[in-house]
Amino acid sequence: MNVLVVYCHPNPLSFNHAILETTVEVLKEQGHVVHIRDLYALSFNPALGPTDFQAFQSGQIPPDIAIEQEEIRWANRLVVIHPIWWTNMPALLKGYIDRVLFHGFAYTY
Repeated sequence: MNVLVVYCHPNPLSFNHAILETTVEVLKEQGHVVHIRDLYALSFNPALGPTDFQAFQSGQIPPDIAIEQEEIRWANRLVVIHPIWWTNMPALLKGYIDRVLFHGFAYTY
């Protein structure tokens, strides 16, 4: 099985990083193929801007979003690892969701 892990924590010494390492280790031991998308390491731009909407409306996808969507298409399972800050996910992860999982890719009406 192909498993995509989206990881969002800036501290490599965090408990979340330990969860990431353990998750990947166990999945690989079980024979799964694992890709990790570390949003901080990627310096992923979380800001959904006017150029994104213009691209979406013209049927184009910005390159950084296209890469993430291809990773999601590749995966049979998606694992998201992040801390809870102020009762929510980090803003970087929220921006990832807003930019990558947009209408027409992740859902339709």
